[in-house]
Amino acid sequence: MCDTIQTKILDFLKNHHLLEDKKLFIVGFSGGYDSLCLLDVLHKLSKKYEFNIVAAHLNHAWRGQESEQEAQKAELFCKQRNIEFFTETLPENLPHTELEARNQRYAFFEKAFKKYNADALFTGHTATDQVETVLYRILKGTGLNGLKGIPEKRMLNDKPVYRPMLNITREETISYCKDNNLEVNIDSSNENQAYLRNKIRLSLLPELRKYNQEVDESLLRLSEIARESEEIIQEYLTEIKSEIFISENEIDSKQFKTLSTAIKKRIIMDFLSENEIEFDHKKISEIIEFSNQHLASKSGNTLSLTNNCWLFVSSAVITIIHSIRANVVKSSVLVNINGQTFHEGIGKVLTISEWKGEKPDKFPKESDPIAYVDLTEINSPIYLRTRQEGDKIQPFGMKEKIKLKKYINGLFQEVWVP
Repeated sequence: MCDTIQTKILDFLKNHHLLEDKKLFIVGFSGGYDSLCLLDVLHKLSKKYEFNIVAAHLNHAWRGQESEQEAQKAELFCKQRNIEFFTETLPENLPHTELEARNQRYAFFEKAFKKYNADALFTGHTATDQVETVLYRILKGTGLNGLKGIPEKRMLNDKPVYRPMLNITREETISYCKDNNLEVNIDSSNENQAYLRNKIRLSLLPELRKYNQEVDESLLRLSEIARESEEIIQEYLTEIKSEIFISENEIDSKQFKTLSTAIKKRIIMDFLSENEIEFDHKKISEIIEFSNQHLASKSGNTLSLTNNCWLFVSSAVITIIHSIRANVVKSSVLVNINGQTFHEGIGKVLTISEWKGEKPDKFPKESDPIAYVDLTEINSPIYLRTRQEGDKIQPFGMKEKIKLKKYINGLFQEVWVP
């Protein structure tokens, strides 16, 4: 078993050309079975292949004294083998969530990269983690891309992160640690089924194995099929993106309009991912509906994506903008009460038409460039211009006037969290 694991990890290092130039690697080290197995194997290989390793242990401080003891055991393991040890303890008042833990972990690894000028990071993810991740993403409905699971390699900013044990099971790492008499940290929180990943590992997977003893292998095959399918999709998208994208961050609206709904969704998903904007399928559907409504708009309209990021859609372009600001135009244009008025400075057309039907039973949507206005008590002339400092407005329901700038800013405070 020991020789098999060492051979698999060595093959991984060779396949990724990681045994050249006496590199230095960071190893994520909790002291649990998986990371302990990985660190021990890399330590043994480093003597023969002349690379250096640093064990990076992050104490989340979730379990008080237990967490402190784990950090001490991890440090002792490294001292006994003359392995460089890098550690940090997080404040106890941070949220105890899986997302926060992940964010803090990678922020910690970035510090390790900078401190040691490391070439790469290794983490102890196994085939068992892959199975649990694929099942987790099935339950979350993340789509085909999510079913690819954990990649062998990803980038953390400009540095590579490798997972050399994705073809090794947790049972194998447990056997390795026992065979080599390695003292393991047992994280008691791994038994807490308040966390979905723990519930999947402790309850759902054992139950599924009653129906299919090879469910782990089935999920790994599903992951492989998803990766292969994604490669095919990406090949196709690469071919059509040259026609759809005007530039890296601009989509040609005319070309986008000709696509099927399925391709539109995938283009938008990739577009948001490349701009590091989180989304779910509900948000994608909302974006497609919004785009379809405004692809014919010359002036365009915006849809809030985050608190400081908007999707802009017009008849010319679809793009992401990080501020909404009118052009500084001081000129004003006399409004034609009975027709259209074009303001050349801001490129906008105001159309006023008499309402001949019954009173509308509801107001337009916020995204609609329409307003119902009673002009009977408005004295001419009326001018079309951009907002000026000091302009005020008194919306319905408010007793006093409010600065127009403050009112407009309030419209864009909505924050979308997927």
